[in-house]
Amino acid sequence: MFNRPCNLDSVSNDYWVFRLARLPKDFSEKGKVLAIQLDGEFELSTQDKQSNPPHLSVWVDSLTTHEQAYNFLTENTPNSQRKLVLRLFVQEIREIVGCSGEGRTYNNILNVIWVFLYKYTDKQCIRDKRPGANGHSGITGLDEKSAPKELTTKQAKLLRKDLRSKLAEIASKNTSILKSGENV
Repeated sequence: MFNRPCNLDSVSNDYWVFRLARLPKDFSEKGKVLAIQLDGEFELSTQDKQSNPPHLSVWVDSLTTHEQAYNFLTENTPNSQRKLVLRLFVQEIREIVGCSGEGRTYNNILNVIWVFLYKYTDKQCIRDKRPGANGHSGITGLDEKSAPKELTTKQAKLLRKDLRSKLAEIASKNTSILKSGENV
């Protein structure tokens, strides 16, 4: 049986995580995904930024199927077009070296942590026990406050953009399409 760490603990380096993304407009024509088409898929939403800590939602693929993640996603966004599965290896995420534009590089900015899902009832908040909920996790280090303090606002913005581009580059090499008839 899987012995899961506590909420907000780091996910082990040997896991794969995935994120559901929108298919590029020309996907049906070209049949492939370029990294440049995925940059926006690694930007924090308003809700992501308000999370504590701010994180980009991903799922550990040994604990959550693509279809389960899609079903969680469509609870909040009913007509979601996020059917492109982007897979990333946790160790590779942590090893990304970012550049802020002035020639310096920065290590250890990104992390992957467990982020428990909760259900809210009239009187209490309880941990979500639905199938697939255990795999929810998040990539941290993409928000404004995660940049090294010595950077200017412009440099911090360039660093975040570089980190997102490198995530997109990694993800573009390992994609699949969520099948439309599989309990979606």
